[in-house]
Amino acid sequence: MRESNMQKFANRLTRGSEFIAAIILAAIFIIFLLQIFARYISKIAWLMPIESVSNWMSSVEPIGWTINLISLLWVWLIFFGCAFIVKERDHVTFDILYLAFPDHLRKVAMIIISLIMIFVLLWSFLPTWEAIFGSRLMELKKIQTLKIPITGDKIPIKWLFASYITLMIVVILRYAWICYDVSKNGAPKGAIEELSKTQKEELNES
Repeated sequence: MRESNMQKFANRLTRGSEFIAAIILAAIFIIFLLQIFARYISKIAWLMPIESVSNWMSSVEPIGWTINLISLLWVWLIFFGCAFIVKERDHVTFDILYLAFPDHLRKVAMIIISLIMIFVLLWSFLPTWEAIFGSRLMELKKIQTLKIPITGDKIPIKWLFASYITLMIVVILRYAWICYDVSKNGAPKGAIEELSKTQKEELNES
């Protein structure tokens, strides 16, 4: 029952994350179109026969904040997607040696790899946090063209790199869950093995 509830939670989290990522991607696309419009609309103002509209088109100036906002959203989209959307089996893996192991050695190998990942990320977490949120330079250096809507303050550049902190936390939790799941249910099958199993089940049903 616990595994079933965890799987349901993981599926809902993935769907919610995909929705958020889609919104970010749509925002990037709209901002990109706005940037193109503001940059080139004045150059084609002479084609507009209505004088008032032509004068307005001529007065439009390029927007300076669009490039920085797109960069900020794109970096967050990449790390957010890797943290919450991309699954383990979606990564390119070299599993020839892993598939050659018997099941009990696969279990040991997966637990060791998971513990190594957890250790490395935990070991580097505090220095990374200190470099991003504890650095005076990160606080003083601002993204010049972006401001917080409520306060009007320029956005510190540390928020550009804060997405990596999110990735580290999620990956630590993910490998902790993998370690627990493998120790309880055994090592997962390889993609080829699962495909072969699915084909055999389909043949048996037919």
